[in-house]
Amino acid sequence: MTHPSAHRHARLAALRAARLIPVLRYDNAATAAYAAEVAVGAGCATLELTWTIPGVADLVRALRDKHGPALLLGVGTVLDADQARQALEAGADFLVSPGFVPGLADMAHAVDALCLLGAFTPSEVIAARREGADVVKIFPADTGGPRHLAALASVFPDVVFCPTGGVSAGNMGEYFRAGAAMVGMGGNLFEKAAFAARDTGVLTRQVAGTLEQARG
Repeated sequence: MTHPSAHRHARLAALRAARLIPVLRYDNAATAAYAAEVAVGAGCATLELTWTIPGVADLVRALRDKHGPALLLGVGTVLDADQARQALEAGADFLVSPGFVPGLADMAHAVDALCLLGAFTPSEVIAARREGADVVKIFPADTGGPRHLAALASVFPDVVFCPTGGVSAGNMGEYFRAGAAMVGMGGNLFEKAAFAARDTGVLTRQVAGTLEQARG
């Protein structure tokens, strides 16, 4: 893996300290913006906005303008160089891909952004590590569960792992004990009925509790 610059090192330290990365995947920007504000209001220091959100680059810019550099913003589900370029031009602090995308790490590192590459098998972890990924995203995590992560962590002790996919408040402790430095939480982040009702108070308390548990 490459040696990070001081700025990248600080971003990685902030990501590790956050422990929980909310993964926001919605089919419209307004819903994603609402989810982002709830997460930030609950104390989340980082967000991953997936490329599948219409106008995601504009949303990154809007959140940056509102919350400043203290909020670590990532763009996820990045599948090619063009998406990466647009995300980085919008000011993304990190890029996330569900798999291995050649050149993604180099593009991110050129502007001191982080790169999280997806992997599931030992060979894929080796490839992501060789490419220079700052973090290896284990996806889909629930296919192998915490035992799968523990097996990978035992042979790759220097790799920063972030399991994503099926992670919830109920099982994230198992992933941390298995060797996760942080977890990505998407569909299980918000209680579905409360989110549908836009019950901000309930949602904020829920996410704050999950965040406290993650950092516990």
